Amino acid sequence: MNVAKHEKHYRCYYEKEWPLDEFGRPGGFYSLADLPIVEHRKISRPGVVIAKDEDTQKYFVRDKEHRTWEFWIPMGDVNIGSIINGVKIDE
Repeated sequence: MNVAKHEKHYRCYYEKEWPLDEFGRPGGFYSLADLPIVEHRKISRPGVVIAKDEDTQKYFVRDKEHRTWEFWIPMGDVNIGSIINGVKIDE
């Protein structure tokens, strides 16, 4: 695995399949509420790209709202925006 940590962290939106409760919020292990899972659906969430793996074509993304949620997401499911620490880039 050829993992490269970025010196600069990039804002992004990533798509991932989540178990959702009746209100459309991530449920199951991702929630403290005791609500049943209604569906599994791919939703987009804000995050920060921490690293990338060129071999598997994935980014390591940390969720912006829940900082303990970190996932390897395929590059095609990540839309990178501007730089957080550094110079702003075109979106």
